[in-house]
Amino acid sequence: MGGGLILFIEQNYRKNQDSSSTLSQSNGKICSKIKETAKSKEEELASKSNSVIKRKDEIAAFSKELVGFNLSFSVLVSQKPKKKDERDQVLAIAKFVSSTPSVKETLLNSKKLPDKTIIEEFNVPNKFIRANKFYLIAMSLLLIGPYSEIQSYLLEGLV
Repeated sequence: MGGGLILFIEQNYRKNQDSSSTLSQSNGKICSKIKETAKSKEEELASKSNSVIKRKDEIAAFSKELVGFNLSFSVLVSQKPKKKDERDQVLAIAKFVSSTPSVKETLLNSKKLPDKTIIEEFNVPNKFIRANKFYLIAMSLLLIGPYSEIQSYLLEGLV
């Protein structure tokens, strides 16, 4: 689409080169500006396309990892904490799990949260851990894994 327009303008520019120098310069500037804009738009579309592909790949990998913990996206949607303060608490716990090597190892090896450690560290009731178990595991896995595209997307919706 943009390539045909550029070709047309370039051909007109060449035909009219013997016109006044001011008109030729204007045509040249316009042609150059159109080329720059077309190139910029092509680069922008390519970047968005790559991002979409990367996000799809990450979603597939994250979904596969969730299955290993008997979880799915549909479970997460239904288990998302309703209150903002609970979501904030879940995120804080997930950050703790993902950044504390021994806790992270326990989660990855046993496929279970180390409840006692979390309760001691955050002074939350066991009921809170049980009610948010699936979401805590998923958010921890998300932070542990190489899911940069979906981390920002999902965590933005969590907070």
